Amino acid sequence: MYRLLAAPALLLMLATTPGSPALAQVDPQCADATEAELQRLPLGDDTVTSIQYERKLNPRDQGPEVIGMRAWVRLQSCTGYLVIDMTRSCFVRQSYTRGNCVIEGVTQY
Repeated sequence: MYRLLAAPALLLMLATTPGSPALAQVDPQCADATEAELQRLPLGDDTVTSIQYERKLNPRDQGPEVIGMRAWVRLQSCTGYLVIDMTRSCFVRQSYTRGNCVIEGVTQY
């Protein structure tokens, strides 16, 4: 089971860059989906140090403005991220890692 570095409120940590339309407060449903995905993955005793949420914006003029959400999870054991890619309704589409993060059964880019 993974561990959180600090208080459970860390799970709701948000990226806050003024003026960035892609960064927004996360729907509690997406925080729940992120937590469920973290529980599902074989993280062992790895420690989650931060989670930042990014809205995936629609590049087209037609359709919804937001087409999904990404959770960028920083783990203590590696330099990079575990990325949890979700739909607009917070359904987990895929998870993958970036940098030197390696998780068994998860695609690494």
